Amino acid sequence: MTRFLQSGSWRQTLSAGAVCGLVLGGIAFAADSPTGIRDTSDTGKVVGDAELDAAFQTLGVVTAKTGNSSSAVRKLAIHDLPLAELSAEATAKINGVLSNVAMFRRLPTLTFEVDPEIYAYFLRNPDVAVSTWRAMEISKFQLKEVEPNQFDADAGDGSVGHIQILRQTPSETLIHCDGAFKSPLLSRPILARAVIRLQTSFSKEADGRIVGTHSGDVFVEFPSQAIETVAKVISPVSHSIADRNFKQITLYVHMMTQAMARHPGWIEQIGNKLDGVTPQERQQFMEVSARSHAMARKRLAYSQTRPFAPDDILSPFRLNDDATPLPPPVAIRPASGTARD
Repeated sequence: MTRFLQSGSWRQTLSAGAVCGLVLGGIAFAADSPTGIRDTSDTGKVVGDAELDAAFQTLGVVTAKTGNSSSAVRKLAIHDLPLAELSAEATAKINGVLSNVAMFRRLPTLTFEVDPEIYAYFLRNPDVAVSTWRAMEISKFQLKEVEPNQFDADAGDGSVGHIQILRQTPSETLIHCDGAFKSPLLSRPILARAVIRLQTSFSKEADGRIVGTHSGDVFVEFPSQAIETVAKVISPVSHSIADRNFKQITLYVHMMTQAMARHPGWIEQIGNKLDGVTPQERQQFMEVSARSHAMARKRLAYSQTRPFAPDDILSPFRLNDDATPLPPPVAIRPASGTARD
């Protein structure tokens, strides 16, 4: 199997995606997309999607339902937005985007093993998640909380954004963001505003494992008519990159669950390297990891799986210029006697 993604390319798309709800990377005309990706207009897919889906499944993220951008799904997604639950200001922001939607994507429905507390923690504290990327040296992306539930994002290459969490419940997160994506292939930054609705559920398997299922609706508006026109032309590529960004971030949460359950010592090292967060946030990160590890040890002992090293978490993200095979599957099934690092 070929490499997961080109070195550095996933970081650009992931960083750009985090700037504005997983979409700005796709908006940038696939300028920073992995080598070899190209639009196949007859199918609306991007070359390599099937192989990458198989790669994600090998690593523990399964596509239960593919993404969709049809007008029927878009109408249903707009109808289902919980506008009645929002403030007048939040409703105005959403309607501002909906009044001139240039792109829509229902992201894939993904299933993955995860600790619900870890999932909820990173949703509430995306700046801490981004800080772990820097601590692991897989990204230089910056995300800073400027007010409760509001964050400024900076990819370090001229791409910046502002993200606001408008509503958050155990099963739903509603986000508004605006930003500018900068690419060396473009003379000017691309300005965009977006609304993202993430929906999540959890189920308990017979063997005690918790499986998360989530999907999201993304609505994008461009202030520039010229950019909007071009964006519609290249939307098949944009949609595929948005799907990949969503899968990559899902993979990150899945693998952090594995690391906290099996290698709390390594997580502690990462926690001590976090920057851009308060001491209280660093302590909270460590406490979440400790609870996850304790719960994992209390589970019934499952069939033993191969040893899991912390580098397994980073291998999909840290790739050199040579083709690198994907690691074999890693299942989070810690025996009751899992030792602390």
